Amino acid sequence: PVPPMLLQPLVENAIKHGLEPQVAGGRIQVQARVEGRQLCLQVRDTGVGLQAAAAAAASASAASRFGVSQVRERLTTLYGAHAALHLQDADDAEGGVLCVLTMPLPAVAADAPTPPSI
Repeated sequence: PVPPMLLQPLVENAIKHGLEPQVAGGRIQVQARVEGRQLCLQVRDTGVGLQAAAAAAASASAASRFGVSQVRERLTTLYGAHAALHLQDADDAEGGVLCVLTMPLPAVAADAPTPPSI
C-alpha cells in the first residue's frame, strides 16, 4: 500500500517542470518494485533535466516547489529515517529527471508468502 496522493505531486512535477518547458514533449514512466523489505517507486521524465528545472523554479513562486517538499515531509512523518526521496538527472541519452522514493513495506505475517516484485 502506498499512502494516498504520494505519487501524484511527483508526476505533476515531472509534467510541469520536466516536459512542459520543452516543445517536443516527452515521456513519463512510473515504476514500482520490491527491494528486500523496501518498496521502491520511481517517476522518470524525459524532460529538460534538473539544472533547467531548477533555474525555472528559482524564478517561480514557492508554491511551485511545494510538491516535493510535501512528499518528503509526509515520508518523514510516516516512516522517519526509513524512507527517502531522491531527485537525480537520468543517466541515459533521453535525459530528464529520475525521482526515486523508498519506503518500508508493511510487516508480513510469518505464514504469508513473500510479496512479489511489482
